Amino acid sequence: MNNSSSSVAILLGTYNGARFINQQLDSYKRQTYNNWSLWASDDGSSDEGLGAIKDFSLSVSQSVNLLEGPRQGVCRNFVSLINNENINASYYAFSDQDDIWINDKLERAVNWLDTIDAEIPALYCSRTELINTNGEKVGFSPDYAKPPSFANALLQNIASGNTMVFNNKARELLRQVADGEMVIHDWALYLVVTACGGHVFFDRKPTVLYRQHDNNVIGNGMGLMTRIANFRKAHHGRKAAWNDTNIAMMRLIGGQMTADNQRRLNDFFAIRNSSLIQRLRLLRHSGVYHQQLAGTLTTVSYTLLNRM
Repeated sequence: MNNSSSSVAILLGTYNGARFINQQLDSYKRQTYNNWSLWASDDGSSDEGLGAIKDFSLSVSQSVNLLEGPRQGVCRNFVSLINNENINASYYAFSDQDDIWINDKLERAVNWLDTIDAEIPALYCSRTELINTNGEKVGFSPDYAKPPSFANALLQNIASGNTMVFNNKARELLRQVADGEMVIHDWALYLVVTACGGHVFFDRKPTVLYRQHDNNVIGNGMGLMTRIANFRKAHHGRKAAWNDTNIAMMRLIGGQMTADNQRRLNDFFAIRNSSLIQRLRLLRHSGVYHQQLAGTLTTVSYTLLNRM
């Protein structure tokens, strides 16, 4: 059992989540680390999910707070929690409404975060174990062996939001870009923390049972047909649009980025405005890398076709 005094604010985004939310709430109760509070932002639900949260609040000693979300989608719902000045803790944990937390999720995250200087942005994340609508285990998310870094974050997000636990310095960085456009909140957090020299730990042991179902806003995306569809969308401009959004977001914190990462961002940005040979040189010089071979090959193809 962890004897840390560090507090954790669970940031839960909800929208018509009654079908599975009780299983998520029950998994908070089972946490081996119990110094947490719950802040649930509901984005206009019309089902019984709100009632489930109210009932849950009567069954635990921890503080449970129900807030009205901005009704602008999942990303803005989580950003509203990040921006809420009434929420203060040592650490913050994003939570989806339809997953199940493994019992020692918070304990493992706090154990690591407590080793990091509070003045350094720090982000804990992990692999997930996949379950279906019936709660049956069906596989795992990818096991990333290469280290987390800004060079990786420019190409992909390995930090799934439902596993994230982070400190106040990381929260401050995300708040600084919160008014701008972002692809999704968890990728944004991975980008800003690594860009500014923060610490990221990817735990290769799962902390969440990640439910795969038709209503997932963002699924695991591991299936072959899903990957083919994503590849086609990227070649029709989606990847370039995401890069535009991420680059513009990084400009908002440019003065806080490390010099090496500022150079890397400039090289990455210059790829789309260069000749073929120069594009390949810039790609190599930038040092960006993907965690998987398929992603590496796809990145090279985007560069060759000037779709970055």
